[in-house]
Amino acid sequence: MLASPPKPWPVEREPPRFAGGLTVPLTREREIMLRTTLLTVAGLAAAANAGIFSFASDTSDQSWTFKVEFHAGHFAIEDGTGLGDPTTLLIDDANGVLDPLAYSVDFNFHAHFDFLSSTPIGGGKYLHSYIIEEGEAGWYTDSGPVLEMVIDGSIVTIVGGQFSWDSSGSMFGSDSWAGVQYTSFIDEPDYGMYVGDSVGPQDFAFSLSTINTSGVIPYDFSSPGAALDPQTMMPLDDVFAEGSYSGSAQFVPTPGAVSLLAGAGLLGFRRRR
Repeated sequence: MLASPPKPWPVEREPPRFAGGLTVPLTREREIMLRTTLLTVAGLAAAANAGIFSFASDTSDQSWTFKVEFHAGHFAIEDGTGLGDPTTLLIDDANGVLDPLAYSVDFNFHAHFDFLSSTPIGGGKYLHSYIIEEGEAGWYTDSGPVLEMVIDGSIVTIVGGQFSWDSSGSMFGSDSWAGVQYTSFIDEPDYGMYVGDSVGPQDFAFSLSTINTSGVIPYDFSSPGAALDPQTMMPLDDVFAEGSYSGSAQFVPTPGAVSLLAGAGLLGFRRRR
């Protein structure tokens, strides 16, 4: 007696093969489940959610936000805040409807900077530009970090005389032309925040105001601005300044979460053999 011919696949196509040689008939139900799983995983991997970060200088009202000084053979911009004078970091849902998250943090900052150029802008004033190299910033609560940032190739600009700074300027960068990388240590999906490194676009900006070489607190408005060495175009004295901050970055769900979902979907697919 002749053997019966093999039964056809429910859908006319080759059955898929998975890791380990497992073969699963691709019925219509299984095909729909697989498509749904893959689309969901792809959506999580591709969906970058944005967070906007900021602080006002007055939330740390007993310290200078920044100081500039020469040490270890280079000029550095550093934070002037201390553990006893925390800053309030705000994280917003990309200008959405939610109230911002507020964290009482110790703000840390350190960056090397070098002179780039001085450009006359009229009226005896010059735009002095500097490049930031090897910069790091961090916002830390008592229980651990909230956010960190690494920067390189960003810009500092300050208007002043030919060999001096006036009392205001800015420090800024964007990953479209400089190195800017955030790392989040919090999971707040409603605010676009996931643990891990950010993806582009990402940027930051600090205002610089009340630039002075006095450093006294309370500030008495003595010694505003700063004199520059005509040879190096760097400050002759230590400099102090107030500064407010804003920045933004996008984060995606952690690879572990995506892998877990993918694994669960494929596992469910296999159970329906």
